[in-house]
Amino acid sequence: MTLKNLSVTDWPARGLASEAGRPASLAAQAYDQLYGDIIAGVLEPGGKLLASDLQANYGIGLSPLRDALNRLCADGLVEKREQKGFFVSKLDEAELLEITNLRLVLEETALRLAIFQGDAEWEERIVLAFYRLSKAASAGTATDFVLTPAWSIAHQEFHFALLSACGNEWLIGLCRKLYDQLTRYRARRRRLSATQPPLRDKLVHEHKDILDACLARKADDAAQLLVEHYRRSFEVVANTSFDLLDNPRRLVPVAASGPERAGEPGLEKPSSSKPRARKAKPKPRSA
Repeated sequence: MTLKNLSVTDWPARGLASEAGRPASLAAQAYDQLYGDIIAGVLEPGGKLLASDLQANYGIGLSPLRDALNRLCADGLVEKREQKGFFVSKLDEAELLEITNLRLVLEETALRLAIFQGDAEWEERIVLAFYRLSKAASAGTATDFVLTPAWSIAHQEFHFALLSACGNEWLIGLCRKLYDQLTRYRARRRRLSATQPPLRDKLVHEHKDILDACLARKADDAAQLLVEHYRRSFEVVANTSFDLLDNPRRLVPVAASGPERAGEPGLEKPSSSKPRARKAKPKPRSA
């Protein structure tokens, strides 16, 4: 496997957290770098993580690398296979559906709270975040702008600006955890979108509609626009159609939804003959 010499700076360091100000351990540094490269799609899903490649790419010894890989196994981002070594976890439709459905419930709740409690400063934040998002969309061509770091950062900032006035840090923290878990799938969505007809105006308008509903304090409209936005993203990645149901919000497969789009493979699907093996729940990362 060939690794790219890419330093991911968009992701907050997760191993630095010594309150005494001590520098991060080598294992923590390795964890941060591997974590960022996995969720950014630099390390491809299903790819084997060869120790020699990792040591050459990150300049870190074998022992701290193994510690980092074991932590990533606990996060569900890496799999350890007996006698075979470590592999980046595959993209899986059932996992994507579980994460997305939880995200629909939590982010709709956070958005409704933010609309109810948001003040003038919140309105300024979301307007500024949308301005940055629309400016990022002007970079590149009408399709490949979604592959730029500027779009990735602006997109994340916009969505969390919307939720920022919800007044519940636990809720925001859970939403961020789900956002991180979906980043690998989001990278796939952007790669697929970059091959499709121009979508700049469509994506910008989707986010503008959400912004306008929030500013008008129309919580029902804003919530509906947000979950529909996530449904469309899910369908691009899964390459199949899903219905959006209420109480609770959730996506379910459309019966007889038709064949997958030609030339666009879907995600790995669980076998119908036996239950999908469930991953261990990710352990919280150290601050």
